[in-house]
Amino acid sequence: MNTLIVSIIILVWFALAYFFYGRFIAGALVKPDNGNATPSHLLNDGLDYSPSKRRFLWGNHFASIAGAGPIIGPIVAISYFGWGPTLLWVAIGAVFMGAVHDYLALMMSVRHQGRGISELASLTVGRAAAAMFAIMLYFVLVLLIAVFMVSVAHALINMPALVIPTFGLVGVAVLLGLALERWRIPELIASPLAVFLAYFLIWVGYHLPISLPAFLGEQGVMAVWLVVLAAYCLLASVAPMWLLLKPRDFISGIKLAVGMLLGFAAILVVQPAINAPFHEGVLVSHGKPLWPILFILVACGAISGFHAIVSTGTTARQLDRESDGRPIAFGGMLMEGALALLVIMVVSAGLKWGEAPAGLGAEAANHYFATALSKGWIVAFGSGFGHVVSALEIPVLTAGIAALLGAVMVKSFILTTLDAGTRLARFLINESLGKKIPVLGGLWIASALVLAPAFLLALTNTYSQVWKLFGAANQLIAAVTLLTITALLATKNLPRRYTLAPAVFMLVTTSAALLWEMFSPKSGYFTGPQPDWYLGGIAAVLIILESVVVFKSWQAIQAAKTPAVPSEPTGLQVERTGHKLAL
Repeated sequence: MNTLIVSIIILVWFALAYFFYGRFIAGALVKPDNGNATPSHLLNDGLDYSPSKRRFLWGNHFASIAGAGPIIGPIVAISYFGWGPTLLWVAIGAVFMGAVHDYLALMMSVRHQGRGISELASLTVGRAAAAMFAIMLYFVLVLLIAVFMVSVAHALINMPALVIPTFGLVGVAVLLGLALERWRIPELIASPLAVFLAYFLIWVGYHLPISLPAFLGEQGVMAVWLVVLAAYCLLASVAPMWLLLKPRDFISGIKLAVGMLLGFAAILVVQPAINAPFHEGVLVSHGKPLWPILFILVACGAISGFHAIVSTGTTARQLDRESDGRPIAFGGMLMEGALALLVIMVVSAGLKWGEAPAGLGAEAANHYFATALSKGWIVAFGSGFGHVVSALEIPVLTAGIAALLGAVMVKSFILTTLDAGTRLARFLINESLGKKIPVLGGLWIASALVLAPAFLLALTNTYSQVWKLFGAANQLIAAVTLLTITALLATKNLPRRYTLAPAVFMLVTTSAALLWEMFSPKSGYFTGPQPDWYLGGIAAVLIILESVVVFKSWQAIQAAKTPAVPSEPTGLQVERTGHKLAL
């Protein structure tokens, strides 16, 4: 099938969804009012709460939610089930589930002093259930940081050309932050210069690859990079937003835009044919059922619980005006769906299906899907992207440079997810335990409490065992978030079906996925040839936590009564006491 036709259909679908369904959700459930002062203004502390212009916050939000999710998820899903079911879930899920989830989570937090999702859950489901929800959030964040630390370290080892662009971007971002906030250099001068420097560093990295000394050994090299990344996460998580995250993610957003424009331009001009099968199997493929496994694998490309943590964490505390919420959160999720679309197209059309024949060189072998994927998802994406984009025959943009450009784009997002995840975990610890244990209300100790276990998981390779559960745990958080939003909507006598239906679907799906992993005949944690009581125990704990939170949420929804008619109807109602938001 022609990639151009498929891409046009999905992109038009996303555009219509933003302008019509997004506007409907905003009008029916949120009713944004720029007369309401947002937490970034009311609680501005120059560190976590700080108003940000829409274009900067959009880049920060998107880079934080994207990470590796919309890339690795679709690639793995294609390998199991084909590109058709994968793309169909991205198209439907991103609109009716992911975008609604992200937007309402953001606005619920904005209307409640920028509080995190676990604190918001306590308002509707009670403290006990919210505490269990917080444990789930902590588990996902530690695992996320551990896995992405290893992903970055592996990429820096296997692609030395990435070292200078990766860490050089941090320096450029700090310079941009200082230029805008301290030196008062006009944005129209500072921003283009920063973007130019970021791309110049890609050229420098291509010609000056950096590798650590071989005498350190494989494990030593990995340990050094993990220490560097952990130190970076610690510093970045306590740095003011304006100094690093805002400018860095603005630049990352530009890189994303350039990468996506190149990718879709190649599809428009070259129109490569799709080599991957439309679907593999019927209801079962490679020993895995289409439902529920497909809906867990794709993750961020359709809906992700991590997005709720970002929306109610860094984004809610930077939102300048309520009207900015829809383009940033609803639009950001649809853009992530467009990124997942691009990934599906470039790996399905830019790579040949199957394994490379024996005797091919490494570069030529990477043009085959199975062979490239066996070397890592970054290699699979970079090879497919490079092969498709180089067909544009733009001078200097060879397949190798185009592949590096795609890899740098991905690396920027992963780095953002690392430091944003650490900051969000700090918020979670501060909010959940900081009031009872004052020492945990500080910046450094709270950040260290998430980085220490993540570092140990990464260093000991234990993360590879627990990673199997990440998809289900992540989607479980999305389902519980939708239930929390539904409970709040019920207390405001607002329509609930737009969040309750997706919540029920994701709850049933994630529960089925966990049960499959636990009891599938050939590979279940409890029923397989070699039982894994460790992973099975974690899966069982997740189901127990989920059951308690769901029960409490359902009680809250059922108990909700029609409130008195408010004097100022503003959707997800905000009440004011003086100049501060009250719950």
